[in-house]
Amino acid sequence: MNRYDRMNDYIVSMADLSNNILQVVNQIFDDNTSFDGQKIMHLYHLIYNQCTERNWNAPAQNNGRTLYIFLTDFLKERLQNLAMEIENRFDDVEPIGLIAQYVEQWVPYQRSCEKLDLACYHFNRNWVKQERFKGDQETYPIYRLAMMSWKKLVFEPSITILTAIRQILSQMPREDNKSLVYQVLQSIVELYANDEYQDVSLSSRIDNIFIDKVMDFYKSTTLHEFQKILVSNDYTDFKRFLKYACLAMPEIEKGKQFKAILKRHLAARLQETIKSLSGKEYIKAILGFRQGPLEQALRDHKRLADIVDEVCADEMNREGQKIYPTRLLVTYANELMTKRQESEEAIIDELKQIVKCVEFLSYKDTFIDMYLKALRIRQINETSTSDGAESTMFSLLNKRFGDLETRCLLEQLRDVEQSRIQKSQFEDHMNSKGIKLGFDFRPKCFTNKGGFENFNLTLPDELQQAWEEFRLFYKNSHESRIVQLNNELSSGEITCHLNQSVFILEVSTLQMAVLMLFNRHERFTEQELVTALGVDLETLQGALKQIKFLVYSGPFIKVNMDFTNRKRRLILNKRLLTKRRKIEEKGDDLKLRRDKQVDAAIVRIMKGKKELEYSQLISHVYEELKDRVKPQVSSIKERIDDLVKREYLERCDNNTYRYL
Repeated sequence: MNRYDRMNDYIVSMADLSNNILQVVNQIFDDNTSFDGQKIMHLYHLIYNQCTERNWNAPAQNNGRTLYIFLTDFLKERLQNLAMEIENRFDDVEPIGLIAQYVEQWVPYQRSCEKLDLACYHFNRNWVKQERFKGDQETYPIYRLAMMSWKKLVFEPSITILTAIRQILSQMPREDNKSLVYQVLQSIVELYANDEYQDVSLSSRIDNIFIDKVMDFYKSTTLHEFQKILVSNDYTDFKRFLKYACLAMPEIEKGKQFKAILKRHLAARLQETIKSLSGKEYIKAILGFRQGPLEQALRDHKRLADIVDEVCADEMNREGQKIYPTRLLVTYANELMTKRQESEEAIIDELKQIVKCVEFLSYKDTFIDMYLKALRIRQINETSTSDGAESTMFSLLNKRFGDLETRCLLEQLRDVEQSRIQKSQFEDHMNSKGIKLGFDFRPKCFTNKGGFENFNLTLPDELQQAWEEFRLFYKNSHESRIVQLNNELSSGEITCHLNQSVFILEVSTLQMAVLMLFNRHERFTEQELVTALGVDLETLQGALKQIKFLVYSGPFIKVNMDFTNRKRRLILNKRLLTKRRKIEEKGDDLKLRRDKQVDAAIVRIMKGKKELEYSQLISHVYEELKDRVKPQVSSIKERIDDLVKREYLERCDNNTYRYL
């Protein structure tokens, strides 16, 4: 095939393609309601083919130029006919009739243009963008071209539209008339937001078009519509409404009125959603709240979208609520780590959701502290189902909150590895000495970080021998360290024979010591047990209460040999909340850590600034710490006073502090 034939074939194929595009574009504007997403994709592919069809005798951009001219002429011809029709129908029409006819033509045109712009996505992102990059500022994205064409061919010739609006608003218009006027004003805002004059802000241009009374009406109606959409369940047009409302009224994003309305609405909705939920449901409700249709419509407006996160944070940190979110998150994380009901991937996905919720907490260090305690208990009791999930949770927290906050978790995970090594080494030590304990001894060694109570306990001879051997072994390998047995957290398993029944008991060290005493004597008084074990009466009673086969007979405690239970494994070492520190309590160690963080921030800031006013210093400290912990002003002031006493800072006469 020669060059002339190839050229003819190209012209014929392009003509067919253009006719197909014209046919589909006409359908968009003539039958707007039935033009669905599938038809938009069909037009998208036709336009894509138009732009990518190669003509070896012309530059590649020529195809795009041909399409752009075609669409420009199509819109021009259509709008000229529409403008002529409107002009003929506007003769001797009342102002409200004129407005109604304008809206009747505008609404379907604007929606059709949106669909055409979707189909031209590739065309806008490639050909149009390339043309503008080369310096052709007279080429525009298709939607903007369509708005400019309407403004030039329909709106500006019919300037009587503005006169009609003024006449209607000068009277007492009905509600339906107000709605029509507002739709016209919205269209005008949209037209000017897309016109060729972008050097001046839209709000300034609108002020020059709308007289004061019209502008007041537009702003008050926008506020009313804003509230109306919020309370409705239909947010389909909210994104478009906000786009042009915010352009014409910067106060929507910058002011307080709209934000306050939005915040009240979101807070009420969220509080209604999260009543009496489990950990998983609570997390799903919080994060689902952020992904709702209303919240998605706010995404293009960061200042409004930030209110969604503010509402989540306010709710999760609200005092006096029945649900304590920090405890709920820690408890749910503990359930995931101890109950293998889902795959490893599903557990990790849930852990990611937990960490996202932790970001809303004002006191993230409280969560870290509570999670550390739960982690340590899992490791002591060997109830964690996956070391991989434990490491992943640390990585997620470390990535979000940094090394400073999560160092304690890293040390705890390292302690586990060291503990396993020491356990193996201790077994070798016992074998080398030929010592047989007669029972399984599984020591776990953790660095003392505080946060757990302990009490004195005199161990029975069997346990004392094992403990002394371990102390000797530990001293030989760690000369500079002192090892201490934590009787509060230590536990074990023993076998109990009661007549014909045999039970395996999971017991605390104190309970184990109590039961071993009954191997020697049939009965004891409480005071005899207190003397033998060296514990206080309250601690002893807490341990006895959970051993159901120990019964009182007058002043004596003895074993009920006829005790029966359908379970053969009994868990007796459930710690009492009245005895051990509750997991959600902050504790002195946490307060001390917070004080050190505030001190470090104050010193770091003052070292750089040398001198600051009191209010500035408070502000700087809060800004530096707010992502980890939001300190109260009173707490910062307390630390400033302490640093003055310790001569790190000096208070000057004019309420200024100087670094020494």
